Amino acid sequence: MYIEKGIFDVMAGCSINERMDGLLLQNEEYIKMQNKIEEQIMLFDKLNLTKEQCLVVDRLISAHTESGVIYGKMAYKQGFQDCAALLLEMRLLKTA
Repeated sequence: MYIEKGIFDVMAGCSINERMDGLLLQNEEYIKMQNKIEEQIMLFDKLNLTKEQCLVVDRLISAHTESGVIYGKMAYKQGFQDCAALLLEMRLLKTA
C-alpha cells in the first residue's frame, strides 16, 4: 500500500532514522541504558519462561516500545513546529 508523505514527514524520518543513530552511539546515558537492557535480558533468560509466557512479555515490551516511538515522532514534529512558530514571531522567517 502506498502512503503519500509530506516533505516534513520525509525529513523527520531521515533525521530520526539516520542521524539519531550516530548521535545516540556517542551519548553516555544512552550507552548505559543499552548496557542495562542487556543485563535485564540475561536475567530474563534465566527465568526459563514457557513460550506462551515469553510471547506475552514480548508483546508487552513491543507495545511499550511502539508507544515510545510514536511519542518520539510526535515530540520531534511538535518541537519543529514550535521552532518555526518562534522564528515567525521573531520575524526571522517569512511566510509564503
